[in-house]
Amino acid sequence: MKKLILSVLAILVIALAVFAIRPWSDYSPLAMNSLFSPGKRLENFRHLDRIFPSRPIKAGEDSFEFGRNEQPLDVSYEFEGETRTLDDFLQRVVGTGLLVIKNDRIVHERYMNGGTAESNFTSWSVAKSFVSTLVGMALGDGLIQSLDDPISDYVPELKGSGYDGVPIRHVLQMSSGIDFDEIYGSRVSDIQQFFWKVFIFGQRADEVMSQYQSGGPSGEVHHYISIDTQALGMLVTRVYNQPLADLLSERIWQPLGMEADAFWSIDEDSADGMEIAFCCINARLRDFAKLGRLYLQQGVWDGLQLLPIGWVEEATTPGGPHLEPGASPYNYGPRGYGYQWWVPKDHDREYFASGIWGQFIYVSEPDNLIIARTSADPDYLPNMAETIAVFRAIRDELR
Repeated sequence: MKKLILSVLAILVIALAVFAIRPWSDYSPLAMNSLFSPGKRLENFRHLDRIFPSRPIKAGEDSFEFGRNEQPLDVSYEFEGETRTLDDFLQRVVGTGLLVIKNDRIVHERYMNGGTAESNFTSWSVAKSFVSTLVGMALGDGLIQSLDDPISDYVPELKGSGYDGVPIRHVLQMSSGIDFDEIYGSRVSDIQQFFWKVFIFGQRADEVMSQYQSGGPSGEVHHYISIDTQALGMLVTRVYNQPLADLLSERIWQPLGMEADAFWSIDEDSADGMEIAFCCINARLRDFAKLGRLYLQQGVWDGLQLLPIGWVEEATTPGGPHLEPGASPYNYGPRGYGYQWWVPKDHDREYFASGIWGQFIYVSEPDNLIIARTSADPDYLPNMAETIAVFRAIRDELR
């Protein structure tokens, strides 16, 4: 009996080891589990295609290049009663790239901690602003009749879930009312379980989405949950009948003259894999900045109106009291929300895309200014207020 038990245990250990290594696949749970390891995350954030399967985002033949008027940025600023410097800040937040563009000219560009101008930095939740832009394009193309339509009218897979009957607008505003826990530091949170279900247990992202139910009425509380963007990704995929990466290439990457191919992480290494819509567009820093330029120009690029007139202002302005900076009962720091764009406190046509670990595309319309930043900052949320202060210090330095 003892030998039988030992044999069974040995078989289980071997089976678990094989499952963890997955010799039949290029992607293993062991690699995924070490994604944020302190000694590996800088490299991982530049090579996410080694961790998750992905689909290419093809650039076109013609590349748009910003002009150049480069200069050192000897920026200091006051924060919490101290005088601090940009250089010290970038070191403290484990910065990997900083790009400052004013009046369509690059005035400052630097890379740190192994990053280069050719690095494909992961975007994390900066991807959400690209997805909302595709929603705006679908609205302009007449594929979505109204943002007040229920998202489930366009995505049948969401019928019977908490998204059934929820207006698209409320999903864009992260006010869907879905019962979901977005605590990255907890192994049992819903956001962590989403990745486990998809990448460990092999469920498709669309299948996982149907499992979530409502926790309250929509449109009343700003509760930032990444699956709202996954639902928007499903919406755009259905109305265009195209994978998100292909659509992004056709409608944004090529029209905006991105300088290089990028890639988007998907849920399964197959031709019908679904993009993880709420994160994981991986691209060069200069190409991320071009989304800021599209918004700075009110959705116009080279004379072509790519976004509906009025979309930019609507998407980057809190659409109700519950979306204003500081109004949410959740701790999002000094920022409010539009359509998958953040708005800082005391904003004057300022807004930014933001991702975990400190990824940003910041736009100040009055200053014709774009700042793109990548980093691997484990304290990105406590550093949010200072990040906004730094962006504004750069803005003031260049006025």
